[in-house]
Parts: sequence; C-alpha cells; structure tokens
Amino acid sequence: MVKKRIYLRGGILCAVALAFLAVTAGGANAGAYPEKDITFIVPYKPGGGSDTQARRLQAGLEKNLGVKMRIVYKTGGGGAIGFNELHGSKPDGYTISNVVVPNIIVTSQGKDVGYKPDDFAYIGMTEKSVGALAVKKDSKFKSLEEIVAYAKKNPGKLTVAGVGSTGHSNYAELVNALGIKATYVPISGGVGKMLPFIMGGHVDAGILAAAHGVKHRLKVTVLGLAGTKQSSALPAPTLESRGFKGFTMETTWGIMAPPGTPADRIAVLNAALHKTTGDPSVKNAMLKNGLIPMTQTPAQAKQYVADTMGAVDRRNNLLKILLKK
Repeated sequence: MVKKRIYLRGGILCAVALAFLAVTAGGANAGAYPEKDITFIVPYKPGGGSDTQARRLQAGLEKNLGVKMRIVYKTGGGGAIGFNELHGSKPDGYTISNVVVPNIIVTSQGKDVGYKPDDFAYIGMTEKSVGALAVKKDSKFKSLEEIVAYAKKNPGKLTVAGVGSTGHSNYAELVNALGIKATYVPISGGVGKMLPFIMGGHVDAGILAAAHGVKHRLKVTVLGLAGTKQSSALPAPTLESRGFKGFTMETTWGIMAPPGTPADRIAVLNAALHKTTGDPSVKNAMLKNGLIPMTQTPAQAKQYVADTMGAVDRRNNLLKILLKK
C-alpha cells in the first residue's frame, strides 16, 4: 500500500513537472514575433504611390519577417478611411499601414476624423519625392510659361486636380508661386484615381509627386517640379529655375502601426524594414522612379511627422488667404 502511494505521488510529481516544462516552452515560443500573417493596409486606390510602395516592400518584408504580408485596400477621404482603420486595429503588431506625409497631418484636421498624427506608432519612412505639375501627353500646354500665360489671360478657367484636402493646400502653394488664379478639383482615392481625370482632359493639370510622373511618363508630361534640384529621372525644370519661387511640396511614404503597439514589436518591424530597403534591387527601383530613399528609426520617423506640421500650417494659411479672395 505504501509503495502504491509512493508510485502514485511520484507519478503526479512527474506529470506536474512535464506540464510545467510544456507551459514554459510554449511561453517561450509564444513570445516569438511574428507568428502569423500581417495585414498591410493601403489607404489609397491601386496604382498610386502607396500601392507601389507596399508592393515594392512586400517580398522583402515577408523574407525578413518570415510571414506573409496580406495587402488590403481601405480607401476614401484622402486616406482618412485607411488611417482610421489602422487607428482602431488591435495594437499587436499584426496590422500595419502606409503612412503618407503630409496627408496624415492634413486629413487629421478634418471634422470628426478620430485620430491625430502623433497617435500612431511609426515604424519608419522609406522614401520621398518632390511635388510636380503634370498635364496629359497631348496637352496644349507644353511649358510652365504657357500655363501661366493662359491662367493670367483667363483667371479661374485653368483647372488643377489634387488628392483631397492635402492636394488643396499644395494647390494653394502652387498658384501662389505661379502668381495665378485657377480652379481646384479635389479627387478622392489617391493619384491612381486622379490620373484618368488628367489623361481624359477632364482637368487641365494635376498636382502629384515626381515619382508618379516617372511611373506614368507614357501617360502624362511633367512641366515643373517643386524644390531647388532637378530630378535625374525627369527632364523637367524646377519652378524656381523658371523664376517661380515658393513651391516646396514633398510627399513622403513610410510604414506605421496602431497606437499602443509594443516597442519591441515596432523594433522588429523596423529592423525588417531596414533590411528590405537596404536591398540593392529595392533601392535602385526607388532611384529609377525618381524617389529619394530614406532610413529612419521609429523615433526619427515620429519626429519627421512633427517637423512637417509647420510646413502644413504654412500651406493652410496660404489656402485660407486664397479662399478669401
């Protein structure tokens, strides 16, 4: 009887020990991140800069993280629908999204949007492009000077498209630099949605990133660029080189996660992002398409957004002045 009790007690202790080992081993494996596919939200229509960025990064992120990237489109509101979707997602590192600067700032200023730029957990910015003014291939406008001359002769008749509210503030900066009066046409859904308006002649011109001009160079012609440096990928002058100063538009793309995503998981995503963008094929694809590659820590990405707010405020003030005229 005593032996039976000893055997029974020994069996129980052995079972408890094995269970403990199983739990602790399982806990160690459960701590590995990521363990399942990651949802990658694209807040704009297919064919635009955000879609292109996601597709360019997809293979590298999958290789470096060891899981699949499931790309989904949540479009509308100049990106606000997708940004809101991310904002309300579980902060576990399994949902990420494009972030477009300054769009994330401008859309947050809309009524009842539900998020602020500094809410999100930024993973890193990957690339940027200066702004550009584009027309359809067979447009009657062959130069900046021709557009300016037409607009001055016909105040308000020139139509210029842009993406949502972000495009409107960029438009205000553009017409201020050119010294003209025109009519703004807002397009929702990203540059991919705007291109048919330009190509079909429904608008005279469109504001987009130089990278879009490179990608769609068989469909549109870029007449002028923002900033002070001419792009090696586009045979277009800067506005400043033609005597039109003040068009400083830049579009920057990055990756972000929901508010409250653990810092250790953001670090894993950031490391994978660095490996992906450091790949020569990815970097060369950026350069070939008129993009300027970027490498940032999460803290630098967050600061980059904060620093851009000043430029957005300046453009918004120009827009307010424009709307009063």
